[in-house]
Amino acid sequence: MSAERTRMEELNTQLKSLAGASTADLVGIAPGEAFSAEELGDLGRQFGPVQSVIVLAQHIVDPIQLVRFHASGAYEDSRIAASVSNALLRDACWRVVATVRRAGYHAAILRNQRYGVDEPRHDVSFKKAGALAGLGAFGKSQLLIHRDWGPWIWLGAVATDAPLAPDSPIEYSPCSECSRCLQVCPKGALSENGIDREKCRGTRQISPMGWIGCEECLRACPVGVAPPRLGDDMWEHGRPRP
Repeated sequence: MSAERTRMEELNTQLKSLAGASTADLVGIAPGEAFSAEELGDLGRQFGPVQSVIVLAQHIVDPIQLVRFHASGAYEDSRIAASVSNALLRDACWRVVATVRRAGYHAAILRNQRYGVDEPRHDVSFKKAGALAGLGAFGKSQLLIHRDWGPWIWLGAVATDAPLAPDSPIEYSPCSECSRCLQVCPKGALSENGIDREKCRGTRQISPMGWIGCEECLRACPVGVAPPRLGDDMWEHGRPRP
């Protein structure tokens, strides 16, 4: 076995050990070659070819994990949106970056496809990366569906020039004959042909602590256990009821 291969196996073991030992519940590896130059943008040019994308997932068990906080008062005017899960997974991503850099390779935290184009400019879909890393499969809801947790997962990702051995996509068809998510969408944003993102954004709700999506497509999924709803009756004067 070559020294490089041994080094990669040791690094892979270190990264996978972060699952459950950090704020990430799962860690998978997607091949960098699966992402185009357009998707990787300036990121790939910062430290050479992206060889691997390390994908981290957090199981959503509490509705507060889904609330999104914005940098300005109006959602439409905000350029930055973050959630509790964002913050927790970002900590896990920094641990991945530190682990990779200690091994002598470059690493950078990715921004999800829908989060804008702040530097470094790139447009990587975490759902695509998660599917390639074997963390789940695409459902009709256009969400990544985990075998046990269903759509109740939050994703983060790190790009690196370390040539890690990728995980394999899973053999899993989560929807089969089920179309519950298509039927319950209050705006008709979902169809067999995909998603109308403008209609989907129109379902957002404002709670005293931030914006949250309607969640109907997630809650209709028969896979996994949905957390309690974050409803108005849970709040009193802008704070959670005891």
